[in-house]
Amino acid sequence: MQNMMIYYFSGTGNTKKITKLFAEALEECGAKAEIRDIVACDAPVTDGYDAIGIAYPVHGFNTPEIVTDFAKKLPCGNGKPLFALKTSGEPLRLNDASSLELSRIAESKGYRFIGERHYVMPYNMVYRHSDAMAAKMLATAKARIPKDAQAVLLGTVAPLEYPLRARIMTVLCKIERPGMRLNGRLYKVNKDKCIGCMKCVRGCPVGNIEFENGKFRFGGNCIGCARCAFGCPADAITTGLLNPIKVNGAYNFDADPEEAVIGAYCRKSYEKYFADKSE
Repeated sequence: MQNMMIYYFSGTGNTKKITKLFAEALEECGAKAEIRDIVACDAPVTDGYDAIGIAYPVHGFNTPEIVTDFAKKLPCGNGKPLFALKTSGEPLRLNDASSLELSRIAESKGYRFIGERHYVMPYNMVYRHSDAMAAKMLATAKARIPKDAQAVLLGTVAPLEYPLRARIMTVLCKIERPGMRLNGRLYKVNKDKCIGCMKCVRGCPVGNIEFENGKFRFGGNCIGCARCAFGCPADAITTGLLNPIKVNGAYNFDADPEEAVIGAYCRKSYEKYFADKSE
């Protein structure tokens, strides 16, 4: 029996859903699978595991810095296989090089990077998908994951391809990292809406939100995960320069996926992704 560990980071829950489904699929294939939240894990443990997975949401066509920082803490791999699971709001090929930095870190640590699997899940920023579209995305992931889990266990995950345009996009969009730290200082809480639940303070994965003397303070460590604004039950948080593309409130994944309507935005990419459920 193969013993697998998947470390994940999830801003608003999409990547966590995928990680759980993937672990369940591994176990249905006869393996033992554990998952751990990167935020709650001081240091990665790899001894006793036959393969390591790292799951993350794509941030600006890159692996989030919180994930690459975690990967840098990996102990020596000694040739152990490592794979990636990633989620994004659109199936664009420009996302193809998002794991490049992660793969290089893993290989520098002595791991054999065997590839990645990409799952489309609803945006938590940019624009709000319909609940039917969210349900269709989750249904498509569920259809793809069993075959993907088998590929990981067999070590037959397709090698990564890094098209030049995707590589260029990852380089250009790394400006998002310092940009988010600056923009994060512009976040504000509408006191007229705020219900004082402190969900934002408790939930911030980098501890960037503080509440002192009756005031909220947003520091300079924001990573743009959108957890605070997306999960605010009163929609009381404004997200600085990004407020026009803010999304608030959980999706209903129990909606009817057959009612999903694909809009003009990335239409061909979405249609291909939904059609190729078994890829």
